[in-house]
Formats: sequence, structure tokens, C-alpha cells
Amino acid sequence: MIEGVLNVKEIWAKSCGFLKEKLSITAFEQWFQCIVPVTLSKDNIILGVSDDFFADWLKTHYEDVLSEAVNEAAGKKLSIKFETGYLPEESEEELSPSSLFEVKKENDTEDENNSPENCLSRHTFTNFVVGEENRYAHAAALTAAKSPGTYNPLYIHGSTGIGKTHLLQAVAHNVLQEKPKANVRYITCEELLNLYVDSLRMKKHAEFRAYIRSVDCLLVDDVHQLANKPQLQEEFFNTFNTLYNSNRQIILTSDKQPCEINGLEERLVSRFESGVTTEITKPSFETRLAILKMKQEEHLVKLDDEILFFIAARITSSVRRLEGALFRLVAFSSAMSNCRITIEKAEDLLSKVLEEENTNKKISIDLIQRKVAEYFDLRVNDILSKKRPKNIAEPRMIAMYLSRKLTDHSLPEIGLAFGKNHATVLHAASKVGADMKKDENKKRTVSTIQRQIQN
Repeated sequence: MIEGVLNVKEIWAKSCGFLKEKLSITAFEQWFQCIVPVTLSKDNIILGVSDDFFADWLKTHYEDVLSEAVNEAAGKKLSIKFETGYLPEESEEELSPSSLFEVKKENDTEDENNSPENCLSRHTFTNFVVGEENRYAHAAALTAAKSPGTYNPLYIHGSTGIGKTHLLQAVAHNVLQEKPKANVRYITCEELLNLYVDSLRMKKHAEFRAYIRSVDCLLVDDVHQLANKPQLQEEFFNTFNTLYNSNRQIILTSDKQPCEINGLEERLVSRFESGVTTEITKPSFETRLAILKMKQEEHLVKLDDEILFFIAARITSSVRRLEGALFRLVAFSSAMSNCRITIEKAEDLLSKVLEEENTNKKISIDLIQRKVAEYFDLRVNDILSKKRPKNIAEPRMIAMYLSRKLTDHSLPEIGLAFGKNHATVLHAASKVGADMKKDENKKRTVSTIQRQIQN
């Protein structure tokens, strides 16, 4: 028996060495460092974990790399089995309520985890560039910051890198500037998951609940990552109800609308949709240009206007990538004694990101027509026909609207692709845009189709 224990420990130690090479430090420490090697038999290795949630997560997300590590360490194929109820020997020393789940007390005069600086104070309402694509989201976030509970919950969705996190952190910054003693919790969904798993592993669940529920304002980024995590969803559902019933502000961001998140329980979908839901879409050329000019001023640098126009015209996928391109050019200019950046040099320095942008832009009118037809269970020929029943005319107008929005084709070119003239395309695009402002169902439908096209 002693020999067996030693062998299983040796195999697990070697396995950990392999896993450290394959995984990030964060992933290894979060999911593997706490595993306890239990027993080894001819064909099986039994590993001890804290609970079923932990075991299921390992099976779902790390089964292949874990099997590879164990088999290499053992020199043969072993079947991995998990037993629950195990804690690493040092676990009680690793975690304390005061360190991992620091809950603000009434007499606290300062909480470094709750300061504007910790919420990236550079992300404020002042330096958020407002355009048509984010105007409503900005107004709703500002209202939530000034009058917590007015819009509750506030749910902001849109693709990656277009300003959702900026708004979330601007709310945190604004609330803390107005009320320094307010308990504001900004957290990503991944961080929330890690804390939840730690609380289970360390038997500190009460501290976790106190940490997440003792707030005046809860801001959760990337809440779509709750998907397919039933235990965390259960915990978050109860947390949501506790905060909501106390009229404490909840703001959530996601890359999808609640109803589009596969693996999210219906009761959470219902809760998320019970307040104000708003979308941020990709910034227009005017907004992108305004962002670049603001970033220039913030960093006290100056590029020629033609360079800013060039970046704004060529990089359209996200604000984050737009800023990255600007900083790359500024860094080069600074390193070269503030040399002037030409269009040719900008193209050279940004060649990789421009290539990626071009790849992402390969959305054709044909693709749009196919996706719209699929969504409405029609044939493309129906979309292109002269038939005018409502069940065909409306999808046709949506396809024209999306062709105008997602491609660089002119109105006459789009008209030609649909067998119509440019005036018909302009009318269709204008009508769909106007309908979306009045009809949430129409807006949801068009947004869903757009995401299907872009994905």
C-alpha cells in the first residue's frame, strides 16, 4: 500500500510537470494544483477533488491534456477517475476571508479593491466617445451611475472591443467619485467563477456569498460565460434576487442578448431581460475618427490627419484594435525621434492587422441573402423574386439593410444584386432602421441575423 501511494504521488508529480508546460500558470494553479493523488491500480489512477462541480469541469475542459499528461508520466495508458471530498493539506492556510473575500465594513475608510483606480480610472464617462451606435447604452449607464436602481438590471451587449467594459468601469468610477464609501464590485465572469470554485474547494462558501452580496452596485463583465455552469448559475440567480430585491444596482455585459446565450437557464434569461437591455454596435467612421483624436490628446501625441483618416477607414472591427493601431504608430514615431509617419509607413507597420481586418470584412451580399433566407425559412430565390407578400417583403428589406450596413457596396450595386434600383434599397434600409427603433422584436431579429452573418 505504501508503495502504491508513493507511485501515485510520483506519477502525479510528473504529470504536473507536463501540465505546467502545456497550460498557463493561472489555469494550472486554479485547476490542478489542488488535486490530490489517491490511488493507483493496474489500469486506473484515482485523483481526489473537492466536489462534483470541480470534477465535471476538469472532464469538460481538460480531459485530453490531463489524460496525455498522466499517460506520459505513467508510461502507459491509464483511465482517470475522480473522487470527491478531498482538500489539499495546505488549503486552510491558503485562504482566509480577509484575503480572498474581502468584505467592506461600515467603518472602513479606504478599500483599495474598491477605489476608482482599481476600476481603471482612465475609463470614465468623460473620455467615452458617444456616437449613434452607443448613444442609448451611454445614456442608460450614466443614469444607472447617477440614480442607482432606476434601470435595474441594465444589460449591455455587443461584440468584443467596442466599449462595453469602458462603460461598466465608467459607472464604477462615477459612483465611487460621488460616494467614496459605496461598495462597488466590478468583476469579470471568469473571476467570479474562479472565486466560486475557490470557495467550494476551501469550504468558504459563506465568505463568497458575503463578498458578492454585500455590495451597493454589482458590475459583471462577460456574463455570457455563465453558460453551461449550472451550479454557478444557481448561485448567481440567488445573488441577483438578493441584490434586486434590495434595489441595489446590477449591470451586466455580454457579447449576446440573454435569449441568445446557449446553456443559460430560462429563469436567468428572464431576470436579465426584466430591466433595460441595450446594444452597442461597431463604431461608425465618424466615431472611430473621434476616438483616435481623443486618444491623441490623452497621450500628448500628434499624427497627421491623413494618418488618422487612414486608420479610421481601414480598421473597423473594434475600438480596442483601433487604439492598438494608433499606439503602434506612435511608439514607432517616438522610438525614431518623433519622425513623421507616412501612409506608406503606416501600411507597413500595420500590415498584419490590416490583413486580419480584410479577412474579417469578407462579407458578401450573397452571404447576407443566404443567411436571411435561412433565418426566415425561405429560398434565396424568394428574396430575389418580385413577390410582395409580407413574409417575403420584410426579409428582403432586412437583407438590403444588412447589405448596406455590412458591406462597402454602393446603393446601385446592392440594388443590382437584388434586381432593384438604388432608391428601393435606400427606402428599405431606412424603413428597417426606423422600425428597429420602435420595435424591440424587429431589432432583436436583425441583430441575431447580423451576428450569424459575422460569425
